[in-house]
Amino acid sequence: MKRIAVLASGICVVVGIFWVMVAELQQGPSGRDEPPAVILRAPEGFVVEEAGALTLREAAGALSRAAGDRVGIEFSHDGDTVILLADRGEQKIIEMRAGRTGTLVERTWSGEVDRRLAWAAENGNLDAPGLPPATGKNLYH
Repeated sequence: MKRIAVLASGICVVVGIFWVMVAELQQGPSGRDEPPAVILRAPEGFVVEEAGALTLREAAGALSRAAGDRVGIEFSHDGDTVILLADRGEQKIIEMRAGRTGTLVERTWSGEVDRRLAWAAENGNLDAPGLPPATGKNLYH
C-alpha cells in the first residue's frame, strides 16, 4: 500500500510539472522576450530624404548636392539601414546604422563636411586624408 501511495504521488508530481510546462509554452513570448525597442531615427532639425538601396559614394554625392545646413539621407546598403547626416553648421557628419543583426551604432566624423563628402563620393569612405577619424558609440545606451 505504501508503494502505491509513493508511486501515485510521483505520477502526480510529473503530471503537474508537465502541465505547467505546456501552459507556459501556450502563452507565447512575453514583453521581456522581445528585442529592445530602439528606433533608428534622425535627430530633430534635420531634413532627411529617403532613398532606396545606395552605396556610400551615391549617398555622399546626394548629400554634397543637398541645400541646407542640416541635411540627411536614409538608405539601405548591404542589408543595413543607414541614416547619413551632414551638419554643416557644426562641421560634422553622423552615420546611424541599424545592422542586419539588430546592432545599432552611430559614428561621427568631425571637420570639413564638404571635403569629406567629396572624398566619400570619389573613394567610398568618409576618412579623408588629414582629417580626424570617426568616433563611435552603441545606440542602445
